[in-house]
Amino acid sequence: MLSGLGWSTAGRFAALLGGAAANVLIARLLQPSDVGAYFVIVNLVSILALTSMLGLNQAVVRGVSEAMTRGRPAAAGAVVRKAVRFTAVASVTLGLGFLLVGHMIGRHVFGSAAIAGATVWIALFIPVTAFRLLVPEAFRGFNDIKWASIFGDAATNVTLVLALAAIAVGGWNTDLTPVLAITVGLSAVLVVASGTRLHGKITPLGVDPAGAPSLLRIALPLLAANLSWTLMVQIDTILLGIFRSGGEVAFYVVGSRLASLLLVPLLIGISVLAPLITKLWAERRLPDLERLLRATSAATGLASGVGLLVLALVGPWALTLLFGDYYRRGGTVLLVLAVSCFLTSMGGYTGLALMMAGEQVAAMLITVFVAVVTITGTAVAANAAGALGVAIAMACGVSLQNILTFFVLRARLGIWVYPYVPLREIRGAFARLASARNA
Repeated sequence: MLSGLGWSTAGRFAALLGGAAANVLIARLLQPSDVGAYFVIVNLVSILALTSMLGLNQAVVRGVSEAMTRGRPAAAGAVVRKAVRFTAVASVTLGLGFLLVGHMIGRHVFGSAAIAGATVWIALFIPVTAFRLLVPEAFRGFNDIKWASIFGDAATNVTLVLALAAIAVGGWNTDLTPVLAITVGLSAVLVVASGTRLHGKITPLGVDPAGAPSLLRIALPLLAANLSWTLMVQIDTILLGIFRSGGEVAFYVVGSRLASLLLVPLLIGISVLAPLITKLWAERRLPDLERLLRATSAATGLASGVGLLVLALVGPWALTLLFGDYYRRGGTVLLVLAVSCFLTSMGGYTGLALMMAGEQVAAMLITVFVAVVTITGTAVAANAAGALGVAIAMACGVSLQNILTFFVLRARLGIWVYPYVPLREIRGAFARLASARNA
């Protein structure tokens, strides 16, 4: 677990620094209207790619981890192969479908010539993003946190920022299309590299004649839960793009991206805890699972709380310094979304625990309900109050999600996940470590 946390932390910080630098460079290289269009496209592609994965990005973690725990490596390989085949068919089909209707969506839904003109790149971006998200999760299922972290957002963001930095240093004028082409091309290269390594990992495992017949039964409820959650947390940019100008989308998005830094401690833990939760659940070690979830909720909440205080003090100044004077108007949006991210961190891993411990249907029902309420409220807020109204609606939705999952997890698994610092266990662990060293 310590090794996994080390790789996960390094990967998350590389992704954090790379993503922040890429956002700054995009804001500096493009006009505000193109910045807004770029982030609308990225969020739209994320939703479509997630749909095309059919929930397999989390089902593969659970399926591989459970198969390895039960001593069936060939079954773990079958899970990965079936997940790859399903994702290939669904993502390519969805990409071709968008190729047919994308120009109309860009023109008539978003009212953006830039988004309409990027139809081909968006169609290519969908399957590339689907595989870029799926393959690292397969490594995570094998508890190979090292390669899951490297091939995740870390490599994507670092390579993108290097390419954008080359453009900035070279002094070349650019617009939305070249930046989008670079993003898609680099992601495709990473998909090939990660897929090659994954193929080498599963080939020695052999072939399980039974395959993985129950994979979609696990995956489809996870798809509904993941898609509902992703829609809830990313639809804000898309709805704002429909009702407001690209410039307003731009300052909302940079505020949102800066606030999302408070989620880094939570994301670090997800990389390590997903297979561990499945393992503890499969072995019916629910008291250990409760202690793990409560301790990690305390840790992520504390770290995020410190970040919230920092952003409350220097947020508007940081927006101006990093992105330019125009983006200072996103200061209030930043503060509201930072509070939302803090509440998410305090909630810990309740939703993840439901999905990894066989309660994917309960997770689906909660997330679908909250998503419907939040998206409806966000659409009304985007039309009536703009960026600030959207931020408030999103914060309310996240709070509702945390409250419901907290009590459902207690009802379904019989465990509490409110924050708790296990001081006695920590002292005992250090005492045992000291005794081992002395021995």
